[in-house]
Amino acid sequence: MSIRRLFCLVLTLWLLAGSAFAAAPALQEEIYAPEALLYCVESGQTFYEKEADKPVPPASVTKLMTALVVLEHEADLSQTTTVSDTAVDIERDSTNIALVPGEEVTLEDMLYATLMQSANDAANVLAEYVGGTQAGFAQMMNARAAALGCTGSHFENAHGLDAPGHVMTARDVARILAALLDDPRFLEIAGALVYTMPATNMQPEARTFYTKQRMLRQNSKFYNEYAIAGKNGYTTGAQHTQCMAARRDGLTYIAVSLGSSGNMYYPWRDMRTLFAYALDDLHPVTIGAGQLRQMADAAGIAGADPQEEVTLALPLDADAGALSLAGVPDEAGAYPVSLDTEDGIQAVGTLSAAALGLAARETAAEDTASAPQD
Repeated sequence: MSIRRLFCLVLTLWLLAGSAFAAAPALQEEIYAPEALLYCVESGQTFYEKEADKPVPPASVTKLMTALVVLEHEADLSQTTTVSDTAVDIERDSTNIALVPGEEVTLEDMLYATLMQSANDAANVLAEYVGGTQAGFAQMMNARAAALGCTGSHFENAHGLDAPGHVMTARDVARILAALLDDPRFLEIAGALVYTMPATNMQPEARTFYTKQRMLRQNSKFYNEYAIAGKNGYTTGAQHTQCMAARRDGLTYIAVSLGSSGNMYYPWRDMRTLFAYALDDLHPVTIGAGQLRQMADAAGIAGADPQEEVTLALPLDADAGALSLAGVPDEAGAYPVSLDTEDGIQAVGTLSAAALGLAARETAAEDTASAPQD
């Protein structure tokens, strides 16, 4: 594993710690959701959070974890499966694409139906194909969540309809979406505007799905040219839920809004507000290995030997020369980074030991010590 890849991995895990700017950013509007988050995938920075570790019903945002488990277990999405009686046994008024028992469908079509149409019957079909049973698939979801470091989420089903104990946190939603962004198949499916599912052995007419992601639709007042994929949901218990990813200048931002009630547009206003800050008020600043070494030396971090540059998202008027490192790592083993501004010292994230060349040196030493002697 390269130092860069290890650095990104540690930064993703650093999301567990909930580190953020010392002061909340100046947002254009209030955030309506009771639970929300704004996070940068590449730098690991959390810019805004609001009850981000509170477990709440997620509704169909659940389907992100469903997609992750399916995509990680199935390389060939052209494989077919037969719809069972149990797969279509869902709440009568819940979202579906009218699948019927005995219908032969592809995994690809079911993923489009699950992510674009938010079809609960399609999610069940995927669950039964990959997990054997819906309960077996839920166990796989929970195991994958634990491996990702999702500490506040638990899954009872693949579709997200309200169930006792079925919860996610805003931080975990961001973590799961970040994992999905590594798979181009997810981006193609979740970022599609329209998709037509061909006729099947039980349905002579094609079914066409249209995206529910308003930020992807140019005719929407919430359209954002940098948005790439997302998932929304609604149930009585969860209310309105939404997460979205947007990418600009090599940095990917994830916004999460959970639990909004009273207005179906509140989550989209939250997305617009959070992305306005991320995309308009921040810019990527690259810190070279030489500067990292100087920062480590100034902080008294012994043995630092960074080999690669890193990039952080900073306010538009900030540059790398105003950055400094803390000499003592935090609980996660990462070193806090601060920005010297006119208003004082502002926390802007952390750098992993790997980014500073510490973890790599320790690993190399361990490998040498454990190697058989000639």
